[in-house]
Amino acid sequence: MNQTIRSYRYVAYLLLCFFVTAATAEETNLRRYQLADHSSIQLNVPASWKDEMRQSPKDLPPTIWFGPQTGASFKVLVTPLWPRKKDAPPASGDKIRQLVHQEARRVKPAVVERTITIKELKGSSAIGYYFSVTDRAPKKGEYKYMTQGMIRIGEVLTTFTILTNEGQESIVSEALAMLKGVVHEKAI
Repeated sequence: MNQTIRSYRYVAYLLLCFFVTAATAEETNLRRYQLADHSSIQLNVPASWKDEMRQSPKDLPPTIWFGPQTGASFKVLVTPLWPRKKDAPPASGDKIRQLVHQEARRVKPAVVERTITIKELKGSSAIGYYFSVTDRAPKKGEYKYMTQGMIRIGEVLTTFTILTNEGQESIVSEALAMLKGVVHEKAI
């Protein structure tokens, strides 16, 4: 009898978790960002986030900046890197993992973590890797947490950086979900 009651409680707990998660998931808007090669990427961006596409000088790739419309500051930076040569093969998953690993090694002296774990990020049309770290000594106005990585969407390699502070774990989850769903639309 006690086993049955525990089973019912467990099922009720799972259902409660599901409904709370579904109720707190933020609505998203599909937004399209035009690239210099006349293709575009599409992202399902949380509705409460503002965005700005900042064009880099000298025909370098643009960076899409996301942040809050109101509330505590955070930054999500997404930089699509289209191939310079039309026939260049897309970066392999192993190559992407290697590049992310190199970046993790580069930041290691400035972070709390002794071991930086590289995680896979896979969506319907995206494959990539990322890591999350804690700044050992953030200066005033800087962010304490960073999640950084790289994904490939078709032929477009895209770097991303998510900068947050205490209590903003949901921002990281929303940004990673947004990146999993990214779509590249080739120029016609």
